[in-house]
Amino acid sequence: MFWTKSRDEENFQGDDGVKKTKVGILFGGKSTEHEVSLQSAKNILDALDQEKYEVTLIGIDKEGHWYLNDNSRFLLRGDASGQSLFTEGAKNVSLVPGSENQQLVYTADQSSVGDVDVDVDVIFPVLHGSYGEDGTIQGLLKLANIPFVGAGVLGSAIGMDKDVTKRILRDAGIPIAKFLVYYSWEQARINFAEAVDQLGLPFFVKPANAGSSVGVSKVINEAGFHAALQGAFTFDNKLLIEEYVAGREIECAVLGNEAPIASTVGEIIAQQDFYSYAAKYLDENGAVLEIPA
Repeated sequence: MFWTKSRDEENFQGDDGVKKTKVGILFGGKSTEHEVSLQSAKNILDALDQEKYEVTLIGIDKEGHWYLNDNSRFLLRGDASGQSLFTEGAKNVSLVPGSENQQLVYTADQSSVGDVDVDVDVIFPVLHGSYGEDGTIQGLLKLANIPFVGAGVLGSAIGMDKDVTKRILRDAGIPIAKFLVYYSWEQARINFAEAVDQLGLPFFVKPANAGSSVGVSKVINEAGFHAALQGAFTFDNKLLIEEYVAGREIECAVLGNEAPIASTVGEIIAQQDFYSYAAKYLDENGAVLEIPA
């Protein structure tokens, strides 16, 4: 069972009398990966040990408004068709930067602040894409003096931008696929023949700042090239044209700082032309997982 509480209440304890850690799951968000975030939040909620953690659900709608209410749980059942699921009976909530008690406050409307009502020990940000994985929410949480799960501001910002990530990997001597970078105001000089000359065919066109394969296209001829550019620029003002590499999709999770722990290595075998958004989230047969790889 999960709920929010007043700071005047006694700390909630588990059956063994040990104080539970208060975890705020932050999900939803303004990015194109809003729906993906809802599923991730559900997975985390299902995996958390209810005997150890008291969970508070904090939903962010597509307009960027924060809500804290049991209604947010409806979104975790996959019904994200309307914003009313955030707003019906829910209360706006805001973060208080610099608070020693690491608290959230309810807001009576978008401009006034109500009484402090909720505090958490740690935030688990489950926001995908822009405003979630790019260092912005991490910076806000640091300003608010609230511990959080995951990479910090710098690591998040670097990891979100494919262009910056690849440059850092290249400078560190790690092999990368060849790539070209263009901004939206440079569209007139993007040339198919030049891309083919430098990268060969096929190649990929990707938004620089997006995840979940959103806006990614595999280009096999000039006919699909311009549509791929427009698709990528829909999601970011910077894109990559990247060399195609025939390889294996290997994944490994790493948890921890001073003494990191690595998971078993797994392999994702895409059943479509490439591991697209549809293969990841819409087609239940879009990929086969081999664990261990």
